[in-house]
Amino acid sequence: MKKIKIKFVDFNVGLGFKLDDNEIVNSLSKYYDVEICDDPDYIFYSVFGLDHLKYDCIRIFYTGECYTPDFNECDYAMGYDRLSFGDRYLRLALYRLFRFRKSYEKIINRPPFDMAYVSKKTGFCNFVYSNCFAQSVRSRFFDMLSAYKRIESGGRYKNNIGGPVADKLAFQEKTKFTIAFENTSYAGYSTEKIVEAFAAGTVPIYYGDPQISQDFDTNAFVNVHDYRSLEDVIKRVQEIDNNDELYLQMLNTPPIKNPMDTSDLDALLKNIFDQEYQKAFRRPRSHTSTDMEIFKRRYRLLEKYFFKYTRKVKNTLIRIKKGTLLWS
Repeated sequence: MKKIKIKFVDFNVGLGFKLDDNEIVNSLSKYYDVEICDDPDYIFYSVFGLDHLKYDCIRIFYTGECYTPDFNECDYAMGYDRLSFGDRYLRLALYRLFRFRKSYEKIINRPPFDMAYVSKKTGFCNFVYSNCFAQSVRSRFFDMLSAYKRIESGGRYKNNIGGPVADKLAFQEKTKFTIAFENTSYAGYSTEKIVEAFAAGTVPIYYGDPQISQDFDTNAFVNVHDYRSLEDVIKRVQEIDNNDELYLQMLNTPPIKNPMDTSDLDALLKNIFDQEYQKAFRRPRSHTSTDMEIFKRRYRLLEKYFFKYTRKVKNTLIRIKKGTLLWS
């Protein structure tokens, strides 16, 4: 087997991403002798840093965040955008990978629900979020729908059940609906939120990708983008909530329009790694692109130390104001 040297940088390992055990490594290991090391010939990088700029090797970008690839920095990319760019890009939504993939696979051929399942629902709707830094529409919709019926909020944000839940899907299963709002709305950008809502056996109320109907059947969920106002969305939710037959019909609608596996990931990677090394480079090597990378690295250093200094000054001023600073 051909030996390849790779490294992962700028990924958020705090969210459970494993540098040595993930779909990318597993895919490559089927065809190559993979070595994860500090002097790689290829790097995989994401959006949580600028360390990738230190490596003048083949760069392969991946994002599950709302961030469009910069093809001046990367040779190849995988992301959520619906675009074509020769052999340099693959659309690979977050829910098809990593810990979210189980939920996606669960809803491909899930068994039908019956009225007995509906009758076991003990709650109306759930809301599981810990990130408060999102478009205000998510918070506004929570407040508006709460005026109709209580919503069980099991995340750290707007929590009303005494603390965050340990098992998100088990918590969601108890309710009829799930508020599945992305942090922002952008064409193509969809994460695990709608998939986990389906996997929990609920009807998602979805906001995010205005083109979500290309991937999921809107007969299976409430698509906020199909309505003129949030008030109209709530009227539709109320209609479904008060009609068990309609609710069951939505539950039993196959949600995924065109189920996909990760064979296209294998194809992308094989195309990259089967090429002669020098021929696999794709990004521009001009003075302009090089100068821009140098500027970004310098800005990163400036940002790092400037904000570290200003944060110390700010904290000191706060302590002086509170009278808790002890002078020696």
